[in-house]
Amino acid sequence: MNFNIKKEKHYQYFAPDNASTIPFSIALNNHITYLNKKFEDLVLLCIGTDKITGDCLGPLVGSKLKQRKFPYPLYGTLEKPLHAGNLTEQLPEISLVHPDACTLAIDAAVGTKNHIGLVSLSRQPLSPGKGVARPLCPVGDISITGIINEASVSSEILLPYTSLYLVDKLAEYICKGILNSDLPQAR
Repeated sequence: MNFNIKKEKHYQYFAPDNASTIPFSIALNNHITYLNKKFEDLVLLCIGTDKITGDCLGPLVGSKLKQRKFPYPLYGTLEKPLHAGNLTEQLPEISLVHPDACTLAIDAAVGTKNHIGLVSLSRQPLSPGKGVARPLCPVGDISITGIINEASVSSEILLPYTSLYLVDKLAEYICKGILNSDLPQAR
């Protein structure tokens, strides 16, 4: 008998075309509860750059949340992006400031053709840069991605040509879903 059990990553997918963010908000609450940690804080890492349309999802979410007075610490906005060039140096600083935080990592992603335009949610860390063959260290207790293109050898080439409408629609859905979540009280 083979008793090897393969642990699979658990992803949930949500369609922004369905105007309701309630299922996403409930799933996010469930993920935070499932982690069952005593968090001192909740921190968002909105990863990406403002210079490439296909990679601006994270900073766009960060800016939208900041404009709406999101009460938790947030890193990565269009004004001050958290991206491949500064992520490795900023993560230790963020960990020092928020040592016992539940971290939500948000980024654009590539995926299968039938997942383009969906938002994914997982209790797994995010692997920034993986879709363009430049993986950085995994980040976050919970990951949220907006799938903006199909994964292929030309993924990196296509990033500047990603529809801004699609990126904005995904960012708005993620933003509303987070704001509608029953998150723990900000300290």
